[in-house]
Amino acid sequence: MTIQKKLLLLTTVLCSCFLVACEAPKKEEAKKASTIEEIHREKGKPAKVSPVSKQTLADYRIFSGAISGKQQASAIAKMADPIKEIKVSIGSTVKKDQVLAEYLFTGDNTNKEQAEEQVKLLEASVKRLQEVYTKGGISKQDLEQAETQLRIAKMGLETARRASVILSPSNGVVTSIDIEQGQVPKLGAAIFTIAQLNEVILTIPVSTKDIGAFKKGLKAYVDINDKTIEGKVTKVPMAANEMTRFFPVEITFNNKGRQLLPGMFVTAKINAKNIEAIAVPNEAIVYQNGNNYVWRVVDGKANRKLVTLGVADASYTQIQSGIELSDIIMTEGMSKMNEGDKVLIVDQN
Repeated sequence: MTIQKKLLLLTTVLCSCFLVACEAPKKEEAKKASTIEEIHREKGKPAKVSPVSKQTLADYRIFSGAISGKQQASAIAKMADPIKEIKVSIGSTVKKDQVLAEYLFTGDNTNKEQAEEQVKLLEASVKRLQEVYTKGGISKQDLEQAETQLRIAKMGLETARRASVILSPSNGVVTSIDIEQGQVPKLGAAIFTIAQLNEVILTIPVSTKDIGAFKKGLKAYVDINDKTIEGKVTKVPMAANEMTRFFPVEITFNNKGRQLLPGMFVTAKINAKNIEAIAVPNEAIVYQNGNNYVWRVVDGKANRKLVTLGVADASYTQIQSGIELSDIIMTEGMSKMNEGDKVLIVDQN
């Protein structure tokens, strides 16, 4: 045999071996795929399951409303003169009778100046009379009469001083200012609001349909700044607001950290009641095309059931209709299932 023929024969053998080697993995893959399909046909598609159970679930309701101070008071304008100076700002902590603002005196407002002048004159007079009294020049009765006149004048000055400024009606925090420097307030208008913020009130409008679920003491929760603040329902009115037709329910929150401020609009979650419910783990719910389903295992086969959901918590969801307490439902593996597939239970809660 010539060298050329030997080389040709060797090349042919090598190509044949290569083709066989390439075909082997393909046959192995086909065999493997066939094996998985056979397992599914013979033993079933794998799934984790859980029995339907009875659970105690909190029936939470969601409501929104505005925060206000539990104890609020308004500083009233007692004069219709321009505001000379505002001495506080929103958020300032104030004490009772602290000056919030001063009036700018006009020609019609001289009572304070007159009272100050009278007090000065009487103080000088009393001082002289005390010196005369020590020397026996006047009677004690004459001195006491002068001192009484001074006390009355000082009371008049205090009255005039109070009329010339706007004072805080209570201890607390300034939560609103409805006047600006230079403006003339309306007589009797509330121009400052002072609130105590250790406790605040959330007022929520509740419909006639929902008011029956409310009672004093129900817990409520507000999430703010990554914190959850707990409160309690403290007022359930017996009548609806005549204008809105809603019941203004009040929830009181401990607010020592001042996370909740008057004027805030917040959403609260109310624990209206606890219910005993037929429930499934949340992961068992399959949402598809606008409907909710669970997959049951019936006689070893997959069965998809349309269900009606109720309340839910972090772990369980109430099923109002569609399944029975005796059912076994899937919690994993539903995505691979078709109606009637054989089910291989690999884990059961």
